[in-house]
Amino acid sequence: MSKTRILAIDPGTREMGIAVLKNGNLLYHGVETLRKLPSPQDRLRQGRAVVARLIGDFWPRILVVEKTFIAKNRNTALLNVLVDEIGVLGRRKGITVASFAPNTVKKIVSGNGWATKAEVARAVAAKYPKLKSWLPPNRKWKQRQQHNMFDAVALAIAYRNRNRRVGSASEHS
Repeated sequence: MSKTRILAIDPGTREMGIAVLKNGNLLYHGVETLRKLPSPQDRLRQGRAVVARLIGDFWPRILVVEKTFIAKNRNTALLNVLVDEIGVLGRRKGITVASFAPNTVKKIVSGNGWATKAEVARAVAAKYPKLKSWLPPNRKWKQRQQHNMFDAVALAIAYRNRNRRVGSASEHS
């Protein structure tokens, strides 16, 4: 794990949280906002393009994506397809792809599998103090956007912590 660059994505059809860790150092964190496009195919194409650009920019060895769950509405179905396509794109580029359920990430990062997004953000900021200024403000739209970024950093931390204990870079399902 010593020279491993991890690209972590908290997927979304409106915003995607992004984080890049190398050797435990946080190289990049942010949120990619996706435009609202008329068709699901256009939204998927846009999401794939964002991920392809991130892979090209950061050259990760590991791609970590938060698992999504099946629900019976159109937005969730679109998100599930996007997550599947992100994994396919990573594997085609020769990148190890891993995924974690949200509760697993919360447990690894904060010690509580049922932690709120604000609690996860505080746990992440405790590990990376430079993120304290990014702790979510009181405005709802800013909270949603910042939580996506903190969730992505938490994903990268969870992958790194899990694999340091296990001692492998194997895929987690």
